[in-house]
Amino acid sequence: MESKSKRCMQPFMKHILTAILVILCTNFSSSNNLIAQQLSSNMTTEKIDTAITKSYPVTAKPGIFETAYFEGTEVKVNDTVRLIFYPVDIGKINLETGKVVACDPAMTYQQEPFITQFPTGRFPVQLAIAKVNGNENELVGFSRILFSEEPVVKWEFALKKGQEPISIFGKTMYYYPVDGGLGQFMDESSFNKLEKLDEHSNSQVLDTLFAELDKHTGRSWQFANTSYKNINMVAFTSGFGDGRYSTYVGYDKDGKPCRLLTDFGLVEWLEQ
Repeated sequence: MESKSKRCMQPFMKHILTAILVILCTNFSSSNNLIAQQLSSNMTTEKIDTAITKSYPVTAKPGIFETAYFEGTEVKVNDTVRLIFYPVDIGKINLETGKVVACDPAMTYQQEPFITQFPTGRFPVQLAIAKVNGNENELVGFSRILFSEEPVVKWEFALKKGQEPISIFGKTMYYYPVDGGLGQFMDESSFNKLEKLDEHSNSQVLDTLFAELDKHTGRSWQFANTSYKNINMVAFTSGFGDGRYSTYVGYDKDGKPCRLLTDFGLVEWLEQ
């Protein structure tokens, strides 16, 4: 599966993004919006575990990778649409090897872990939720694993074996494809266990994940953190759904990885 592409679609995608946001803002509660009706009917009443994130002067670019996790950060998309972010904790991921796989949970075939050696242990997975125009319409803007509270001093693409380092501000990007509206993080040990399962057992694991997603349905977004057959999968809605999404490593002043973040394309930070 190809994981590198040109950013040549950025201007076109900006117009698409703006159009979708406007439609979402104006039509979400309409009786003719079948998607909105279905999401509203499935919405849970559970109390969302809002993350407590310490803000600090952000110097590493793009700043939105960090500030999206600061309560109340606002990004203006155009004259009529703005995004207001708040952070959410969705539980901890168990990293036995410190090698992380990020992918669509329904598209694990031929995926590989990133080459970065992350710490082992249990670490918080957090989502940056964007409230559209401050109302009840919400989307997942970013997902991340928080390895430490240390400030980020630089961001780089999370690389897989054979990929060369490239600038995150260049004309090409590394990404993973999403075809089921979901992204996820998992440790290589869980990934290898999943790959070795027969078709029936594999389906059981995914069925468990999707059942958990249904239990945690927010305002047009979902999440799940499951451990079934010793396979820990942490999944979440990928912004507007299907697409190509890049994952980045944030490093602290000592060169240690302190964040792993997937950007779901709500903010056009290349132009800022």
